[in-house]
Amino acid sequence: MNGDRSKHHVSRIAAVRTRTLVATYRIVTPMFCAGADQQSAELRLPSFKGALRFWWRTLMWGKVNDHNELRRREADLFGSSDAGTGQSKVRLRICSSQLAAPVNPPSVFENGTLPGAHYLGYGVMEAFGSRKKGTRAGQLTRAMIPSGEFSVECRLSASATRDQLDEVRKALILLGTVGGLGAKSRKGFGSITITELQNPGPPIDLTTPPQDRLKNLLRPNPEADDWPAWTAWSKHSRLLIATANCKRAVELLDRLGREEVFFRSWGHEGMVFGQPAERNFPHDYYLWKRRPVEPKYPYRLAFGLPHNYGKKPEDLVHPEQHDRRASPLFIHIDQQDAKHPPVAVLAFLPSQLLPRNEDVMAFGAPVNLATDDTLWFPIHAFLDRLLNGGTIPQPRVGYDRFPAENEWWRKKTDIHAEEIKLV
Repeated sequence: MNGDRSKHHVSRIAAVRTRTLVATYRIVTPMFCAGADQQSAELRLPSFKGALRFWWRTLMWGKVNDHNELRRREADLFGSSDAGTGQSKVRLRICSSQLAAPVNPPSVFENGTLPGAHYLGYGVMEAFGSRKKGTRAGQLTRAMIPSGEFSVECRLSASATRDQLDEVRKALILLGTVGGLGAKSRKGFGSITITELQNPGPPIDLTTPPQDRLKNLLRPNPEADDWPAWTAWSKHSRLLIATANCKRAVELLDRLGREEVFFRSWGHEGMVFGQPAERNFPHDYYLWKRRPVEPKYPYRLAFGLPHNYGKKPEDLVHPEQHDRRASPLFIHIDQQDAKHPPVAVLAFLPSQLLPRNEDVMAFGAPVNLATDDTLWFPIHAFLDRLLNGGTIPQPRVGYDRFPAENEWWRKKTDIHAEEIKLV
């Protein structure tokens, strides 16, 4: 009898192991993750679970083509508070963590020496100094976790299918190759690199470059031709890998931030970072002065909403029926350890900018949007700018909207980028 119980116990342990994943992550760029108290930084399991669910959803387009089915599948796997929905099949716990001591406001990030990173971190730190407010560029407004390492155990219930286990495995790797945790994670802060995955299946080599990890994960359905109804990998997605002559992750993040400022900014008195401003978007700069005679939208809304063009309520550009629209461009800094140079992963996941029949902007007056392929040309241009130090081999829809005299693609940079084909 005791022998039968022992065999049953051993088989039960073996079954649990076949449904358990343990992922280890390295915090590569400072993480702004907190609970109710934004002045106290902490690594929170709900933040991790939310990010895991997000990246799981990005993999679903082509398998699922409407929101209702997506919600049903997500609730079946991760659980939901809706009546009639069962418990989550995925149980998570942080099983180990070694984190650097939090850095609190009003400390100054990198002593105010990385203006490109300040720009990307606007909201969690001051982008510019202010004598009136007595603040410095890079001064923190929230506490941050500078670095560290942690492991998360992910145990799936006996009712989980093999496909669901595989989906969670892919989402864990994707989170640690393209994503991050906390505020400004789409802008490159809070980037986490997956360094190990204890997996019930065949061993997974995570020491390979990020592009190799992603090639095995991302196979968008070429037959799913429509624009995704949510942020997801599709045939319209783009993936760039970028490097520069720098050893520290925050320095690479700063280089990318500078490039985005050069590309997007009108500048102050004709200058950006001490160099002549490119002024690629005169349409946006002058547009607010012509309202409501010309009810149009600024092109740069592709980078996310809202946009603020002045101090009056009507100077705020935002979706008429929504508060915001997050950027579809994700910046991630990947670095296995300090011995290896950092690598930037830029993922562009375009989808419907706003839900159909709700695609109206408010900019002093209602403004109807253009088609999705036209809307996204500024982000395509920014990525092509990183790829090409010379000429654009094949101009995309919308490139004729740039001033003819501007050669924005000829901007010299030490960033080297290559595009990874997904389909």
